This record gives sequence, structure tokens and C-alpha cells, in this order.
Amino acid sequence: MMPARSRRAATAASLIALLATTMGGCRHEAAVPAKTPIAVRLADVTLYQSSEGLRYSASLIPYAQVDVAFRTTGYVTGVKQIRSADGRTRNIGAGDFVTRGTVLARIRRQDLKNQADESGAQVDGAVAQHMQAEQEFNRAKALYATQSLTKPDYDQAQARFDSTLAAVNQAKASQRQAQLSLSDSELEAPLSGYIVTRNLDVGTLASPSSAAFTIADTSAVKAAFGVPEDALNLVHLGQPLTLQLQNNATQYSGRITSISPSADARSRVFTIEVTLPNRKNTLKPGMIASVELGGKQEVPQPSVPLSAIIPDPSGSGQFAVVIAEQQSGQWKAHVRGVMVGTSHGSSVSVTGVHAGEKVTAIGAQLVREGDSLSVIP
Repeated sequence: MMPARSRRAATAASLIALLATTMGGCRHEAAVPAKTPIAVRLADVTLYQSSEGLRYSASLIPYAQVDVAFRTTGYVTGVKQIRSADGRTRNIGAGDFVTRGTVLARIRRQDLKNQADESGAQVDGAVAQHMQAEQEFNRAKALYATQSLTKPDYDQAQARFDSTLAAVNQAKASQRQAQLSLSDSELEAPLSGYIVTRNLDVGTLASPSSAAFTIADTSAVKAAFGVPEDALNLVHLGQPLTLQLQNNATQYSGRITSISPSADARSRVFTIEVTLPNRKNTLKPGMIASVELGGKQEVPQPSVPLSAIIPDPSGSGQFAVVIAEQQSGQWKAHVRGVMVGTSHGSSVSVTGVHAGEKVTAIGAQLVREGDSLSVIP
């Protein structure tokens, strides 16, 4: 027969084994299966040197663009009417040209007039009280001079005189503001240009916090493009440049009017702006133009396959590539914003990557930041 001590030891061992088995089963059930690595094909970032000058893609933007809003709150009672191409009368809207000073919309004037009348009545009341306080103060000064009035009574009369004078000044300031608001019942175009958006109609409650119209001055346009640090020596303020639109052989001349003092934090490029005259309104904001900087390309540019270029996930309208890096023996994906240059064959020059890095050439559209990758030979 087994001794009692031996039986207790065997029972404890059995309980420990059973507990270990149970906990092991719980851990197995709670484990979350790892995400399956995404199959991709990688390509090396190479260096490309063109025999031609440096060429960049530029996007056209208006020379000036402003949001126009009423200075006070009110109900819209009218929007400027124009005759459309089909002969009908309609509200002015996107694409229509307006000249500076054109009345674009009106808000209900009676509300503002009531406020102006009310402020005028407040001024009259404040002036009446001040005149009475002035008379009492003059009488107090005369009595005090003959020692017929105590100092506290004199001080009280002077304090009322000062307070009523301040009330008059405050009421007059409110009246001036009300009259200014009354004159702002009509919203005028601050510049000549094309309407980009209209955000109100008759019956809309307009307010200073919301733009009623957006107007763009396109009598001149700006062509904005980015250059890397090693190309900054090829540009300077006032430099003449020639641009060409896509699918258009016409060339347009302009001058560099702005060079960014710092590089973009993501793409590491400097923004250059070229101003071009646009009297015939041929150049439209949003168009893409190519610009070539003088001289030959002395420094090779990083190049990746065209298939590696994807839209930037941040939604900024820019482009990105997926960089593949090994971490603890596993390939990991890192999305990086880039500036796209010129294409050559099935590849394109980009700024924002370095030679020797590996990018996802096939399958990049399916990859997200931090995903594990399975490299296809």
C-alpha cells in the first residue's frame, strides 16, 4: 500500500499536469492567427542618367484665389442673375466670369436697418443721460467751489459724468458698426476672375464663418513643381522658363517668381513657382505642364518601375512607393511619398528614394503600411 506522503505527492503532480494542460489549451484557443504575408515582387531602385535636360511635371494653379463671405449673418434675398447659353436667366455660378465690384448676392436689409435704428436710439438715450449728468456735475463744481457741497457728493457727480460719457462713446461705436453692417448687406467681388464655387441660394442663412463664393484670378497662372536639392543650383528668381502642356505643341513662357526656402517633409523636394501671363484664358488651373531646366542632367536620378508608383494613401493627391525592408528576417512594407519625374521606357525617375533600396514592383496596390511581405523570386 502506497504511503500517505507518496499519495499526496502523486495527487499534486496530477493536478499540476492537469492545470498545465488546461492552461495550454486556453492559450491555444486565445491565440490570434498571424496575418498572411502578402506576395509581392521587388525591384531595386536604380540610377538613371538622361542625355537630355532635367524635365519636371508642373501643375497649374490660379494666380490668386479668395473665399468671399458676408461680414454679418442674414437671409439671402437675391443672387446675381445672368443669361445662360440657352437664353434662360439663372443664378451666377461656377465657371462664370465676374469683374471687381460686381454685386454677387444680397441679404435681407431690413434686419440690418433695424439694428442700425436700435443703435441710433441707444446713442440718443446715452447722450440724454450724459447731458443730465453734465448739468449736475457743473452745479456740483459751483457748489463745491463755495464749500456748499461735500467732497463725496462732488466725487459722485464727477463719476456719473465720466460713466455717462463712456456710455455715449460705446453707443456711438455700436452705431458705427451697425451702419457698417448695413452697408455690407451686398456682397461684392473683391477681384476680377472666375467663380470656382457658389455655396448659397435665395433663402440660405449666410454667415461670416462660411464662404459664399470662391473666386480665382486666372489673368495669370502659376506652374508649381518640385526639384531635389541637387537641382537647386539650376534655378533662380526671375529666371525665364518655357512650359508645354500635355498633347499641345504650344509653348508658354514665364519666369520663376517663388522658390521654397525649405524642402517638403515627405518628398524632400523644394517647390518652384513659375508665373505665366494668361490673357486669353488658355491655361486652366489643374492642367499639367512639363518644364525643362537648362543644362544636361549631370547627376543620375533614382529610378523605379512604373508599376511601383501608387496613389499616396494620405489622400493628398500625390504619389508614393512601397519600400520593402528586412526586420528580424521578415520583409516589412513602408509607404513613402515621392515626387514623380520623367518616364523612360517602363521606368520613371522619382525623388524621395535612394539607389539600392527595394520597392514593391508587383502587388504594391494591395499592401498597407507595416504589412508583412512574401517575396516572389
